[in-house]
Amino acid sequence: MKRGIRFLILVLVLATSYRAHADGEHWTWNMNQYNSTATFVSVIAIDDVVQRSDQLEIGAFHNEVCRGSVICSYDSRTDYYYAFLTMNGEKDMEMTFRLYDHATESELDVTCSVTYVFVENDFLGTPKNPYVFPFTTNPVERVFKGTVDALWSKAANWEGNTLPTERDIAIIDAVCQLDQDAEVFQLTVNDGKSLTVAEGRTLTAGSIDSDVATKLVVADGGQLVCESMEGVFATVQKSVEGYGEGTGKWCFIASPLVGGTSHQAVGNLVNEAGYDLYAFDQTQELEWLNFKDHALTLNPGEGYLYANTADAVLAFAGELNSTVSNVTLSFGESYTQAGWNLIGNPFTYDVYADRSYFVLDGEGTVVNPVPASEAQAIKPCTGVLVKAAAEGETVAFSATASGGKQGGVKLKVSSAVRGAASDQAVISFNPDDALAKFVFSEAGPQLSIPQDGAEYAIATADLQGEMPVRFKANENGTYTLAVVATHADMAYLYLIDHLTGDEVDLLETPNYTFDARTTDFASRFQLVFAAAPSSEGVFAFFDGAQWIVNNQGAATLQVLDLSGRVLRSEAIQGNVRKTLDGVSAGVYVLRLANDKETKTQKIIIK
Repeated sequence: MKRGIRFLILVLVLATSYRAHADGEHWTWNMNQYNSTATFVSVIAIDDVVQRSDQLEIGAFHNEVCRGSVICSYDSRTDYYYAFLTMNGEKDMEMTFRLYDHATESELDVTCSVTYVFVENDFLGTPKNPYVFPFTTNPVERVFKGTVDALWSKAANWEGNTLPTERDIAIIDAVCQLDQDAEVFQLTVNDGKSLTVAEGRTLTAGSIDSDVATKLVVADGGQLVCESMEGVFATVQKSVEGYGEGTGKWCFIASPLVGGTSHQAVGNLVNEAGYDLYAFDQTQELEWLNFKDHALTLNPGEGYLYANTADAVLAFAGELNSTVSNVTLSFGESYTQAGWNLIGNPFTYDVYADRSYFVLDGEGTVVNPVPASEAQAIKPCTGVLVKAAAEGETVAFSATASGGKQGGVKLKVSSAVRGAASDQAVISFNPDDALAKFVFSEAGPQLSIPQDGAEYAIATADLQGEMPVRFKANENGTYTLAVVATHADMAYLYLIDHLTGDEVDLLETPNYTFDARTTDFASRFQLVFAAAPSSEGVFAFFDGAQWIVNNQGAATLQVLDLSGRVLRSEAIQGNVRKTLDGVSAGVYVLRLANDKETKTQKIIIK
């Protein structure tokens, strides 16, 4: 039966091809030159769009000689415009394809991305599943002349008053500033001219022709994206705020250039009035190695600690990195800082790391933990601190962020003294976010979460439970602990201060101000939390002097206080009503558990 259907399709194709040839195809060809044929039931796509026209003709060519052509015809039963193309030839002939538009009486300036190696009596495609011939519009050269000013976005600055598109070749023949996001097929910067990618703008190109670093400049906050940076020269800038007479404004820097670059070759990095440059090496007793007065080679994928007395715009000029996409981490079990590595973004565009890390804050005095699940981009020329747990681990950089956030709780402690250092910790509901505590400076307060005998900047937890929170004051004074849920709706979130006895509902009062001394015990605080259940998870409500529990089957009902202590526990069957006798006013947690699931709900008894 299938042979019969295929034969009928073949007859239809041959008949259609013959009629089309007889009705005035653009290309002529000798149907009888070869005994063997190959047949296509096909449609035509241009720039990924399937065409709907009976004016298009497709031709098959071998060595510039037409071996078959046909004009598309419409079939109302399938709503397709088919090209029933038959070609003749010999085994292993390579065929290329062209398009002719009878509506404009011109051959289209397109290229077919596939070729076909001839097979005798081959048959490809069916009416229900046609073969697709993919064509793309050939790029057009758009030349920037700067007729009006230096802005890319003004059409009058381009020859023909037309901005380039993702399918065009952009040729920069004047001083140009990219002031909007743009994508081009190819970018060429002519000799003596320049293109600057402005802050907040992204240029994406299929390929780039820039053989001198002064031709192409990526300003701090700008991004340059290209599939391969091999042979591409540019100047990538990073702005650094000077610390003047202070001690802060440290930053983690990284090089986007290929191979090793001397720190003395980085524009504006060396400041005779005063600068500091450190590499991090966990194997040394003094892990921060000062290279201010010594030569240091900056390698892509590595990070460095830097500070300058004055504001500066660092300029990394040279060939852009195209080989480093991940970094192998060092690990030494016997070292004080075992596993810690300072790495850096090796590219000219934002990347995401596949693990949690520390980043320096805007004041340059504190490292803040960033969970991997938070998907925070690492900017070009920026370094981060990560920790390996064993030998051979790597960090992979990716242009896209991984998904699957479950949220968490972020804690930040700060002093009442203006400008004083702060510190952060995170309880994450994502199991892969854990990150050990790293103390960058002893000058500020210290906040961490003890877990499994270690101190964590990011500790992982289930969606409900309790966590001790360690706090160490660096000086006597008043502090504020701010707690906020991120990407998570909380049923309850309470802070218990074991020193004062305070129990704070953080959903109502997210900031807790307290006095602390350097001699206070560190395990002062406890956090009790639960993510809000779905609407289906609300199982208890009040009815006068009773609370009603909706339940099916056998379950265990528990009443807990905010410290997690179980006050009552009983087995129940189905829906129950409970009186409030013997329960004092306050906030409690109900836990309902059966053999399939556990639900929790906060209740307030007044």
